[in-house]
Parts: sequence; C-alpha cells; structure tokens
Amino acid sequence: MKFDGYRAQIAISGAEVRVYTRNGHDWTEQFKVILPPLRSLTSGSVLLDGEIVAIDRHGRTNFSMLKTSIGAGLPLKFYAFDILEKDGQNLASKSLLERKAILEALIGQREASDSLQYSHHVVGNGKAVFEAMCAGGHEGTIGKRADAPYKGDRTKSWLKIKCTKRQEFVIGGWRPTDDGRGMASLILGTYEDGRFVYRGRVGTGFTEAMRDKILAQLERRRLDKPSFAGVPKEISRKARWVRPELVAEVAYAEITPDGSLRHASFQGLRADKHATQVVLETAVDDGVTRLDPKLGLEIATGLG
Repeated sequence: MKFDGYRAQIAISGAEVRVYTRNGHDWTEQFKVILPPLRSLTSGSVLLDGEIVAIDRHGRTNFSMLKTSIGAGLPLKFYAFDILEKDGQNLASKSLLERKAILEALIGQREASDSLQYSHHVVGNGKAVFEAMCAGGHEGTIGKRADAPYKGDRTKSWLKIKCTKRQEFVIGGWRPTDDGRGMASLILGTYEDGRFVYRGRVGTGFTEAMRDKILAQLERRRLDKPSFAGVPKEISRKARWVRPELVAEVAYAEITPDGSLRHASFQGLRADKHATQVVLETAVDDGVTRLDPKLGLEIATGLG
C-alpha cells in the first residue's frame, strides 16, 4: 500500500540508531518511540528505507494523526520496505526482490503491536490489490519494478497509484481575512523545470489554531514580490508573498487542464520534503490495468 506518513531512512550501527528524513534532517529525537526494536535488530550495520506512520482505529495510516502523535509521544510504526546497506555491503545495485529477501530475513515475523514492521509485497494482481486498498479506505498502492536497482531520486521504476487525489504543494503566499488580521487562504505552487508555477489556493481544512500557527511561520518568510510565475491578477491584488519554503499536503477534486486546483482542502504541513522537490504529479488513469508485469505492488500486513 501507499503509506500516508513520513518517508525515512534509518541508519543502524549496533545499538546506535539515527532516523533521517528524505531531506537528510536528523529526526531521531522526534521519532524516539520507534527506536527500541531497531536498537536490538542487529549487532552489525544496516541502512533501511521505509515510512513512519500512525495507525488509526480502523487500521489505516493517518497523516493528521501522525502529526499529533509526534508531539504527544504516542505510538508509531516504521514499515521498512527496502534495505540499502548491510554490514558494509552496498545493496543498492541488487534487484528489488533480492533486497526485499534480505530485508525480510533481517526483520523476521513480528507481533502486530511491534513498532518495527516489514512491508510485504505481492507480485501481479495489481488491479485487485489496488481496488482492495481503495475499498479499505487506504491511500493507494506503489508499483515497483521487481528487477530494478535502488534509485534515491524520482524514478519510473516506482509508480504511485492513488485512490484519492492529494499531493504536496509549496506555499508561495497567502491572502488575509477581510479584517486583515488572519489568514484566509494559502497560495500554492509547484516547481516545473526550475520555475515556481502557480497552482491555486486552499482555504478549507484548517482549524483556527492551525491557521494561527501557519500564519506565524509565514510572517517570518515575508517577501515584497511573488516568486511565482502566472499568478492571476485577482489573486495578486490582496496577496502577501513569502519565500517558497513550506510544503503543504492538499486534497483536491481535480486539476484543471491549465494546471489549477479545484475544491482544495488542507491536510497538513510536511517537514520531510524540500520545496524544490515538489512537482505536479501526473494522474495515472486506470494505471493498475497497464502495469509492467515486472512491477510488484507494496502492501502492508498487520496494520493495527
């Protein structure tokens, strides 16, 4: 399944464990609740790739719950879906299935309550698996080439297939409330060929506390002029601009042919992804029926 959490790489050397975001930030302290089983995993060294998630009472990964759980020290899980190094041996050139076999042997069978889990996969049956994930309220699946080596950046060997329409956008500005004292909506964009391109606004999905917290972060990033290309005049007229550094996850009904959002709803800020990595994701229409047979689908078991 496609996990709704924070991507992380975990470096282990004996009992020493460090947790890194995809930006390379050390978040070991923020994710200390997942450390105990990792400290006893091996007496050697390993580098794991996976996702840190919070599981709701329905057995689904929940990004909003994850944000709350980090601050409160509530239980989290790390689903390991790849292994890049073991005892000094670089495994990145091996095929995905070879790496998964090494990873499964390392992690072994674990209780569902354990904060460390192996992310199981299935080969083939992509359409049925995707439909089952969507019916269960999950975010989607990830299709991966079974024979592919590991690539650290965006690659066609990994294909996101989402049940819901949501992705990350970069905040480039905001529009104030009518009284000028609050934040009414965020102005969003993505990077395309090195340019920061306007994609629309989001004004729903916030609590008042969230609006105040986000506004405080925006005020520290004020700019006199927009960093965007293509902002409509009616949007620019009342806008206040910021350095395009904060990344927001947004759900939406559709992206219009000109690349703008419709019926957007704010889901949360993401601290695990750099703004320049955010591009407009291309929808895959019925993609699961056309998956390369070498693509295996990642699904998780033991949720909840």
